[in-house]
Amino acid sequence: MVEIVENSQLEQEIVQIEKDLATKREALLEQNKEMPHEKEVLHSVVREKIHPSQPTALPTPAPSASPQAIPPELHQKVQALVNVAFTKSIDEAIKEARATNNAALIDAFHDLLVDELYQHLVERGKLKQM
Repeated sequence: MVEIVENSQLEQEIVQIEKDLATKREALLEQNKEMPHEKEVLHSVVREKIHPSQPTALPTPAPSASPQAIPPELHQKVQALVNVAFTKSIDEAIKEARATNNAALIDAFHDLLVDELYQHLVERGKLKQM
């Protein structure tokens, strides 16, 4: 797991993600949708940050499958972006990922970022461990 460096911008971004999670959960409850696991809701919230122009669909429970393996050639780049997210800012890492115009890298970054954020939010007591 990535060590999170304390800085006010990163803390504000994480607090905003927590608020977005709560809003997304409320929307699901209001629509009487089946409540997916919190990690799926987090995945949807982060997707909205990475791809703000795409229409947002509420998350649906994912089939139980093993996590996607990051192609070896992308692993270092993806890990570097996640490190930027947790040492500087999530928004900065998202900008860097988008600037690559590499869909595979962006998808791998999205998945790893969600995994790391999920672990962080579990440790903070904001989400329950799967």
